[in-house]
Amino acid sequence: MKCKSVAQYDKKVRIEKPNGTADAHGHVDLTNDDNWQLVISPFCSCMSKGGREFWKVAQVNADVSHVWKTQYSKTLINCTTDHRLVFDGHEYEILSIVDVDLDNREIEIQTRRAV
Repeated sequence: MKCKSVAQYDKKVRIEKPNGTADAHGHVDLTNDDNWQLVISPFCSCMSKGGREFWKVAQVNADVSHVWKTQYSKTLINCTTDHRLVFDGHEYEILSIVDVDLDNREIEIQTRRAV
């Protein structure tokens, strides 16, 4: 099965990593946007999952609220759950990043809306 055409990836997102200065106790305030650095800004498609569906195969313990798909990128596949996805001013916790069918063509990012 071929991945979506580029035109179907219609939402530009930001993938960011924590990059702040720790305070005296070694804590970085991740609620402050200044403590995040842009890693990559791909175009994605998005599917809402309603917040109660689980991806049981990978045994993700948290509810997946949105699944984002985009073209494969070495930069993106090396991101981790420490990163976050930002779209339209809303933040999403990254729960997993998967190379769909292991063919280096499409990536699926499973997220949960950050509170």
